[in-house]
Amino acid sequence: MATQVLVIDDEEDYRIIIQEVLRSAGMDVRLARDGEEGLRMVKEKPAEIVLVDWMMPRMDGEHFCRAMRAEPSLKDIPVIMLTVKQTADEELEALHFGVDDFVVKPFKADELLARVRAALRRTEKKAA
Repeated sequence: MATQVLVIDDEEDYRIIIQEVLRSAGMDVRLARDGEEGLRMVKEKPAEIVLVDWMMPRMDGEHFCRAMRAEPSLKDIPVIMLTVKQTADEELEALHFGVDDFVVKPFKADELLARVRAALRRTEKKAA
């Protein structure tokens, strides 16, 4: 069965690019335009991994991540933060609010895919 991925980004171009990269790797990708929509979608049907933009309207990536981590059934799903922010302090801040990994935009498709696969491997090891 294909890996279930939820991508949350307010920029349509990024959603489409990420979807194409992950689908080409055999993953099933659902798309959300902001954190509110993403949180509703992951509650309705949990994903195996979530990729979320940091800066979005309505609910940003930080508040999405905090809300997801507060839900017992969702708290262990890996989250990769996608952002233009790239300082060490910003990365550390994201790790503190529950992000598992951090990818700076613009990104290379192979790097994104490698980070997704690495996060999924870590999840499999925890379950074993």
